[in-house]
Amino acid sequence: MRQRHRLLALALAGVLLLAGCEAGQTPTAPPDAPATSAQPVQNGIFSLAYDPKQPVHPITGTSEVNGELAGLLYQGLYELDETFQPQPVLAAGLPSSPDGVTWTVPVAQGIVFSDGTPLTAAHVVQSWNTARTSARYQSRLADVTGVRQTGDYTVEVTLSTPNRQFPARMDVPVVLEREGADPLGTGPYRREGRALTVNPHYAGGEKLPATEIPLVEVSSADRRTAAFDSGEVWMTTTEYFSARALPYAGSCQVWDYPTTQLLYLGFQTQRGACADPKLRTWISQVLDRKRLVEVQLSGHGDPADLPVSPVWGTLPQVNAEGEKTHSGPLKLVVNADNTTRVQVAQAIAGQLERAGLPVTVETLAWDDYISALERGGFDLYLGQVQLTADFDLTPLLTGALAYGGAQEEVQQLLEQWQATGEEAELEAYLQGFAQQSPLAPICFLRGSLLVRWGLVTGVSPTQANPYRNSEQWTVWPSIEEKEAAIQDNRK
Repeated sequence: MRQRHRLLALALAGVLLLAGCEAGQTPTAPPDAPATSAQPVQNGIFSLAYDPKQPVHPITGTSEVNGELAGLLYQGLYELDETFQPQPVLAAGLPSSPDGVTWTVPVAQGIVFSDGTPLTAAHVVQSWNTARTSARYQSRLADVTGVRQTGDYTVEVTLSTPNRQFPARMDVPVVLEREGADPLGTGPYRREGRALTVNPHYAGGEKLPATEIPLVEVSSADRRTAAFDSGEVWMTTTEYFSARALPYAGSCQVWDYPTTQLLYLGFQTQRGACADPKLRTWISQVLDRKRLVEVQLSGHGDPADLPVSPVWGTLPQVNAEGEKTHSGPLKLVVNADNTTRVQVAQAIAGQLERAGLPVTVETLAWDDYISALERGGFDLYLGQVQLTADFDLTPLLTGALAYGGAQEEVQQLLEQWQATGEEAELEAYLQGFAQQSPLAPICFLRGSLLVRWGLVTGVSPTQANPYRNSEQWTVWPSIEEKEAAIQDNRK
């Protein structure tokens, strides 16, 4: 029996108006959002959340709240932008590879850690080797067979199979380990006790929005919510579609960002009605993804009928003919502990029934849901998985999450695209995917950065770093001063 896996993840960036929150676009409300009119004192000192009971380690750490801070403290060779493209940070340029297997990465010179220690290739190698055995990065780096230093400022990474999209996985943080203490980084800030202070060796440190950012202790989910709602903490993240979504209230501004978390409809492809690829393709074509995202997910997603996020870039056009070869009914299973996902499943069933295919939704406790997937006790299931930033679908095609049956033909097309990185192979892979429809993507979900009272502007969060580009932030001490500045700019 397969090891049990949670199909949960750890979505185009924009400002959304949520219940009790401020923004500049169409009003929407997050699923199950509480109504409130609470208005705490709207000024204070810019501060962030911190769990002192957990280490702040960007590679081996497991604290979600401390993980958010990591983007202010640490950097990697590359940083993924809002389209999941790697941009050099600690690297002197993009990596090169003649075969897609051996990658040569130039490390930038003249960069130092927050204590003044110069960054070298040795730090990169040590950090990567730590990451290869860490819970956070082990799966992402499973194809890495070796990482070695080939010069003071050159690193060589070797893969088991060619992957021209591998640079999208190279945003591993680089750290300077310290015995008995959190590692040091090269980011804009460094932690000193219960505060972040400007890294004196960081280029552009004079542009940072605050010379010191107090850290507020939050050692539980309830405390984190309370600290944000009261104004003790000014910024935090949430996932409104998640069963673990925190019930934030009050006045805030919300900035969505794209993620690689794929919400999808899975098929039992080995037996039953959905063994017919024409029916699977027909089902995929019937789905009104835009409405599912707008209504059931309150806009927190990017509709997608292909297994690559639409923010990644322009994808080739593909064509496939579906056919309603079965009159139903079909059974769709979904985990009962996530009310949003149950609502999506029910909406999908409604869409299919209106198209002439009855579907029965069966909500199951988590263990029963996983058991049904493992034994193939379904026609359809609603699943969610976080893909790597190169959109490698292997886990769902032939890996541990291929609950509906392995799809070797589509896997081979995927591997051919990975080996060449060429447009023709990408088109062939997506065409093969559309014809076989091993699963039906619904959307790539969005994460959300919440900003208390809208007093931090200029934010540009990403999945990898919600506190990205902090040099471009403006922190306003009060709503009155922010509004006054806006009025002055309008004159």
